[in-house]
Amino acid sequence: MIITLVVDQFYKNNHGTSISAQRFYNGLIKEGHIVKVLAIDQSSNTLYALKEKYYGKLINKIINSQGFQFAKADTDTIKQAIKGSDLVHVYLPFKLGYTTIKLCRELNIPCTAGFHLLPENITSTIYMNKIGFVNNFLWTSFYKKTYAYIKHIHCPSLMVANELVKHNYNSCLHVISNGFDQDFKHMDNAVKPEKYSGKFVIVFIGRFSREKRYDLIIKAVKQSKYKHKIQLIFGGNGPVKKQIMKMSKSLPNYPEFSFFSKEELCNLFSFADLYIHPADIEVEGMSCLEAIACGCVPIVSDSIKSATRQFALSQKHSVFKHGDSKDLASKIDWWIEHPQKLEQHRRLIAEHAQNFTIDKSMKFYIDMFEKAVKDWDNTYDGRDQAKAPTIINYYNS
Repeated sequence: MIITLVVDQFYKNNHGTSISAQRFYNGLIKEGHIVKVLAIDQSSNTLYALKEKYYGKLINKIINSQGFQFAKADTDTIKQAIKGSDLVHVYLPFKLGYTTIKLCRELNIPCTAGFHLLPENITSTIYMNKIGFVNNFLWTSFYKKTYAYIKHIHCPSLMVANELVKHNYNSCLHVISNGFDQDFKHMDNAVKPEKYSGKFVIVFIGRFSREKRYDLIIKAVKQSKYKHKIQLIFGGNGPVKKQIMKMSKSLPNYPEFSFFSKEELCNLFSFADLYIHPADIEVEGMSCLEAIACGCVPIVSDSIKSATRQFALSQKHSVFKHGDSKDLASKIDWWIEHPQKLEQHRRLIAEHAQNFTIDKSMKFYIDMFEKAVKDWDNTYDGRDQAKAPTIINYYNS
C-alpha cells in the first residue's frame, strides 16, 4: 500500500505522538509499504514539508514548552502528499488533521484517524481540566471537525475507546497499542552504578507537565519509611521542571534529572528497582511500556483517565489510588520490604510486555487499514447517522 502519515510533529523525539508515528513509519517500511510523511520539517526530511503555524511569540512559547508544534495547513502541500495514496492516516484533530480529512473526502481518498490526545491533556496545561463544560466543548469540537467523518479510528488503549463511546463517537474503534520498540529488553549486563550503591532506585520518564504528577512521587518518597534509601531518577523536559526540581530539594537524596538515549534507557530500566507512572491523564503510557519490557516493575495510578494501569499485573501492589501520595508510599515500601517478590516480578512483567510489541501492533494496524479502504465512503458523516459505536479490541483474542 501507499500510505500517507499526517502528524504536525514527526521529526522531533520530544513528544509521545511523534515517537509513536516514527515507530509506525519504520514498521510500515519494514512490512514493504510505501510511506509518505506530511509534517513540519526544516531539514529536507520529507518532500511534503510544512511550516510551523505562528500564533504569536507568547502563545507559541507556551505550545513549545509542552514539546509540541502546530503545523500550518498548506492546502497545496497536503494535496501533493495525499494524491496517489491508498490510504491516509491522520494523527491529531487540529487544523492540519481536519483540513487533510476534508481534502481526502473531496479527492475520494480513504482516510483513518488516531485518537492520541484527550481534551484533558490540553485543559490540564491551563488549569481547567476539572471544568466539565470546557472539556466537553473540546470533545464536541474534536468530533464535529474531525472524527465525525472517520469510520475507523485507532485507539491506543481500551480506556480511550471507552471514553469515545462515553462521548457519543459512533465510529468503529480499533484498540491497538502504539507498540514498543523491541530494542527495549532486559540487559543482562546492566549493573547498578557505584553512585547508587545501597540505594533503591525509582525511575519516571515523561514530559514535565501538570497531569504527569511528578509531585506525587516526591511527596510519596517523603512519606516512605525508607526515604533515606530511595534515589529518584527523572527524565524529560517541560514547563513544570523547575518547580519539580525546587520541590525535590527537601528529599534526603536529590533526584537525578537527565535526558537518556534509547540504549541508556534500556540500561536504566534494567538496573532500576521500580518504575512509577503517576499520571492522572494518559492515553497509553509508552515510557511505562518500555520500562516493563526491560523487566522494571511498575507502580501506576488507577485514574480513570489513565490507560497505564493495563501494564500492571498486581492490582494490590502495583496500582495506587490516583492523587494519593500516602497510598503510593505504602506500595513503594511493600516492594522495598519484599526484594525476592520484586525480583520474581521482573520476569513476569517483561513477559506481559510482549503482548504490546510493535510487530504485533503492525498486523492490527494493517487489518484496520484494509477494513477502512474496503469500507470507505467519502460522503460519510457520522453526525447524520444514529449508529452505535463498535469496539474492535485486538487483545481479546
